[in-house]
Amino acid sequence: MLYKSTRGESPEVPFSEVLLGGLAPDGGLYMPEHFPKYKIDEIKSWSNLSFEEVAHNVLYPYVRGEIAEDVFADLLNDAYKDFDSSDVVELKEIEKNHWILELFHGPTLAFKDIAMQLLGSLLNHFAEERGEKIAVLGATSGDTGAAAISACSRHENVEVYILYPHGKVTEFQRKQMTTTGSKNVFPLAIESDFDGCQNAVKKMFLDEDFDNSKVRFIAANSINWARCMTQSVYFFWCYLKLIHLQKDLIFSIPSGNFGHAYAGWTAKEMGLPIRKLLIATNRNDVLHKTFKTNNYSKSNVVQTLAPSMDISVASNFERLLYNLYDNDASILAENMSLFPKISIDIPVNKRKIVADFFESFSSSDEEILNQIVKTQRESDYLLDPHTATGVRASNALVKSSEPVVTMGTAHPAKFIEALNKAFLKDEFELPDKVKKAFGNREVFNLLQDDYNHIKEFILSKAT
Repeated sequence: MLYKSTRGESPEVPFSEVLLGGLAPDGGLYMPEHFPKYKIDEIKSWSNLSFEEVAHNVLYPYVRGEIAEDVFADLLNDAYKDFDSSDVVELKEIEKNHWILELFHGPTLAFKDIAMQLLGSLLNHFAEERGEKIAVLGATSGDTGAAAISACSRHENVEVYILYPHGKVTEFQRKQMTTTGSKNVFPLAIESDFDGCQNAVKKMFLDEDFDNSKVRFIAANSINWARCMTQSVYFFWCYLKLIHLQKDLIFSIPSGNFGHAYAGWTAKEMGLPIRKLLIATNRNDVLHKTFKTNNYSKSNVVQTLAPSMDISVASNFERLLYNLYDNDASILAENMSLFPKISIDIPVNKRKIVADFFESFSSSDEEILNQIVKTQRESDYLLDPHTATGVRASNALVKSSEPVVTMGTAHPAKFIEALNKAFLKDEFELPDKVKKAFGNREVFNLLQDDYNHIKEFILSKAT
């Protein structure tokens, strides 16, 4: 399997270069030359397999030729050995025809662990194979940084540099990044918002000084194809657990950077019979506006109770646009060269396809809190603020007779501030891993929102 850039000006490369390369040299995102295709009977034959075995079947075509099958199986088992659930993810029915797919049973209690833990195992595999040092470089609005640090800190050949907006992540999210005590971990608090952090990271991957460093820098954010492909697995797993319904499923996805949602699109393209994806947003509703108006444009960011969704540009939306342009990189490159100064229209001839498969719904902080209280009262189930946006979208957009699965993206313990506002802080006991994070000493670096300053700091530490 080879991979090409969404903008068409970079050479095709194998999976290892995608994993280790971040952005393509032309600034685009890497995409597989084609999606593996699975017939429905083949998918159904996986119904008795473990999560790791389903993941192997879904993902191996993406790495074939560079990783032996038995080695890839071992990497999957290594990635998921520290999850609290033997199934990796868990499905809970909160009311008739409405399930929560709990994706937060990993080390940092967030859905991003599922992709990030495999990313860490893959990085370690290629670092050992090539005898080189790898540095993970990423920006986070909350959970990505903690997941990247957890996935990579145990590997001695991998360093981790995570930029996060100072004062704009929750206390627990911050402490998960700053209390590991690992010498190969560098949490960087930037005096900016998430978009400022992400823009700095994107700029670094186009900076020749990073290419010439003795350390190989790679992307931890959802722009890395390895994360998108891995997140597609639990769509398959969920379908197999609900196969007795004999119906195509609707998935409701709390969405910020569109990586999680694009993983659902990827699963559909591989042959999974998904009926629809609901794109749930908070007040930072760039995606909601996109699907309502068929126009993608940058907006201002406001801080909300669901900070992982506080973004104004959904980087992975470029991947969907690439597919909607029939993989014509020249059209996309022209449009992206003008964005965000000039907004981008969804192609007229693809608007019905988009409308039939995507719906969107936006929630304010007050509506998020009301949903958390309502679900706790009626279903005795405690939601985190992000999952609450997905539940609201499910309730608003799906008939009660239709099966819908809301993606449970984080354990509510990670968002104590929101639960305090909903007067529900005492409704659960903190997991041991949370208590440990709150008790450890914090170590981080506070940096100004100055690209050269951030760059110099990282290059001075990379060894």
